[in-house]
Amino acid sequence: MFEFLKKAFKGFSESLSKPEKPKEKLAEQRPVELAEQAFKKETEKPREIKKLEHEEKEKGFLQRLATVVTEAKLTEDQFSNLFKILEIELIQNNVAFPIIQQIRANLESALVGKSLPRAQVSEKVRQILRETILDTLESPKPLDILQIATEKKSKNEPLVVMFVGTNGHGKTTTLAKIASLFQQNNFRCVFAAADTFRAASIEQLEHHANKLSIRMIKHKYGADPAAVAFDAVKAKDKDIVLIDTAGRQTPDANLMEEMAKIKRVAKPDVTIFVGEAIAGSDLIEQAKAFNEKIGIDGIILTKVDVDDKGGALLSVVQAINKPILYIGTGQNYKDIEKFEPKKFASKIL
Repeated sequence: MFEFLKKAFKGFSESLSKPEKPKEKLAEQRPVELAEQAFKKETEKPREIKKLEHEEKEKGFLQRLATVVTEAKLTEDQFSNLFKILEIELIQNNVAFPIIQQIRANLESALVGKSLPRAQVSEKVRQILRETILDTLESPKPLDILQIATEKKSKNEPLVVMFVGTNGHGKTTTLAKIASLFQQNNFRCVFAAADTFRAASIEQLEHHANKLSIRMIKHKYGADPAAVAFDAVKAKDKDIVLIDTAGRQTPDANLMEEMAKIKRVAKPDVTIFVGEAIAGSDLIEQAKAFNEKIGIDGIILTKVDVDDKGGALLSVVQAINKPILYIGTGQNYKDIEKFEPKKFASKIL
């Protein structure tokens, strides 16, 4: 994840420490001779050297920045030309435009018109990128579902959690992982099989219920999902109610109406959107749709372990201003971890 930012630093330190090569004296040579010599030099170069020169041409924002910034001040025009390189990287890696604007504003404020030695540029840019990313991730109000569950339990009230999201993004498996996490903290869980639309959805949830020894409330396929959720909320001997809901590849009006009814009837304390980190711009649009129509309290992202970009993670938080609660890193029940913005930002560069 965020390999594109790491690549931007590749070779940066070396480029700062390398002395500039003296220019060759070519004034006395004729153009034809110069061309012949250049062609001969190019054709005689080993393949490895040509590869290195090609990589040199592909340097990112920071490498080019280092060649310009010395004790002299960086102008606005110089910065604009240099930032285009980083901007392309950010766009290609699903970073939302408002975040790109913020990164640009922060970098411009720190670099343009300032006298910075080359040795300090790399760390300065690194610091600004981290701070901007951390500000984005920490802007929503934090939400700790284990703490909420503890508070509810002290009042002899169950915590009701509703899971929403599009089909095929790991919603049911994520629900089971959260159930396992609650069990580890001595909470009694009940499943509500409120996805009565998708074939085999009830059996899938029942599989997890059996493995975790958790009671499950279910009706027949085609039954009213809100009725299933209501029965689970009214069930006895429980601390947590986890409501599994239906999804579609593309959220539609019927789905949203169904989700809204479940929410009215079950009155969940927390509504969690589950989406794939690798879904890119689709993830942002899905989260926005559910938040606008249903209302989301937090986000859980799956497949974070195979997301080599990471821009969508930032963008989904910025788009709906809701915190990421947990991230999924595999298929096992233990493969879920609490999302910590500071820890995450510190690993980026």
